[in-house]
Amino acid sequence: MATLSQLQEWRERLMDAKFSGVLMVTDSSGESIRYRSHAELAAALASLDSEIQRAGGNRPPSSIIFNTSKGI
Repeated sequence: MATLSQLQEWRERLMDAKFSGVLMVTDSSGESIRYRSHAELAAALASLDSEIQRAGGNRPPSSIIFNTSKGI
């Protein structure tokens, strides 16, 4: 399992690749990953974001409570 700092570093590199239009990323060990489309790159970022949330202990709420009124 990667550390939180590693996950954040990978996310930064993916964001740089996404906004520069590059579809190939090389990590620190020299391994290259080539994404086929912008959607695939966005999916990798979403997956990485959820891993960062889990590693940081920031979980989304498991329930939502609505507070409504008739305005009276």
